Amino acid sequence: MLIFPAIDIRKGNVVRLYKGLYAKETIYSRDPIAFARHWSEEGAEFLHIVDLDGAFFGESKNFNIIKRIANQLDLKIQVGGGIRDEETINRLLEAGVNRVIMSTKIFADEKFFSRLSVYLRSKIIVSIDCKSGVVLDRGWTGLTNLSVAEAVKKVEDMGVRTIIITDASSDGTLSGPNIALLKETLASTQMDIIAAGGISGLHDIKELTRISNTNNNLQGAIIGKALYEGKIDLKEAISCAKET
Repeated sequence: MLIFPAIDIRKGNVVRLYKGLYAKETIYSRDPIAFARHWSEEGAEFLHIVDLDGAFFGESKNFNIIKRIANQLDLKIQVGGGIRDEETINRLLEAGVNRVIMSTKIFADEKFFSRLSVYLRSKIIVSIDCKSGVVLDRGWTGLTNLSVAEAVKKVEDMGVRTIIITDASSDGTLSGPNIALLKETLASTQMDIIAAGGISGLHDIKELTRISNTNNNLQGAIIGKALYEGKIDLKEAISCAKET
């Protein structure tokens, strides 16, 4: 299982939101590039970056920071937040990003994904973010009319290969991931899944690793607040995730 340290960027700062609420923000650094370098030095091979300004406004706002991270560090990077057109996808990939994360556009325009080239489709991860079983959009500020199960089936039918499952109710809370939701989703799809939201300690990584060892469609886990609050040591998490 892969470990993805998270860097959420808002107004140029490294932040974490509580349950995705913009009014409940904690700033951890004024220098996202330094934090990306720190996670690289701690052994990270992958990095999960979210442009929170982009997610809220619907267009990339921290592109230059993301480009500098991609250019300066030998990391595989996946980026989400406000990616809602082909031009932005290409711009990020040309900047050195490995995969782009989409949500709002995918569900608002069901033909968008199929209109892209095979190459671009292979670079897209779909994020299914939910609260009380309902899928969110527009940077978690809006509700769709889709349940998680409906959203999973919809994107699998489109040909999506990888999804991120996040329970917004647990994100940034250190309350533990929604294991029940994760298991239900794993049982319903052949897509690769990355788990996110609520990871609080090494015990959560161990549980997710056990699940991954029985169902290798669980590709990885995104860790945010637990790293920034010192609840998890990244080196230990990466080592744990490799156990079989």
